[in-house]
Amino acid sequence: MLTDRPPLSRSLADPALALIPNAAMLLTATFGEIRTGVIVRCVQQCAMHPPMLMVALEKGQIISPLIRDSRNFTLSVLPKDEALLRRMFARAPDHGGDPFLGIPHRTAPSRGIVPERAHAFFDCELVRHLDIDADFEVYVGMVHHAQVMHAPGSCLCAGPVEAPEKPAFRTRHLPATTTLEPVPCAPVRRSATPKAAPRRIRPVAKKAPGRGSERSTSGSTGRKR
Repeated sequence: MLTDRPPLSRSLADPALALIPNAAMLLTATFGEIRTGVIVRCVQQCAMHPPMLMVALEKGQIISPLIRDSRNFTLSVLPKDEALLRRMFARAPDHGGDPFLGIPHRTAPSRGIVPERAHAFFDCELVRHLDIDADFEVYVGMVHHAQVMHAPGSCLCAGPVEAPEKPAFRTRHLPATTTLEPVPCAPVRRSATPKAAPRRIRPVAKKAPGRGSERSTSGSTGRKR
């Protein structure tokens, strides 16, 4: 600490701190093939020209190295009744899989993920990272792209934003225009089994009588005479 003055306890400061406006947003980052997100509640504007946002993130989150390596992050404003995303990303998933599979979303210019149910999003470039002496760390981002979702002509940026990406489990093997219709099956044709050819039996050749047998025959004939 830079001072010896003890800090005020959180329980005593809560009534006053609750008056500071804040919004629950989904913070996402992508680096390489890895992407993840986490719900953050400490987001504030910290500059007007150029527009900058300041995000306070609890230390030890798996998203922190993705932000520092990619130098970008994306903030999505979620509806108050969005319970599924708030529950899924209450803490950054660390199971090793892609947490956005099956969630309709689009991709921001910095490759950050924006859920289709978001009200708006801000795509930011990381300009400062502050490791303060507390349980949170601070990221300051310059806003390069912003958009109010589902409103025509609402893109407030110079670069294009990719079209909505449908859940991967629906389009992984089939194109978007493919319809699953029953295909009639052709009748099964049984191939005729060829009959085995009849086995030819060769006749056994008879042996010609030998000389001894002829003599015995003639001798026997002479005796009879």
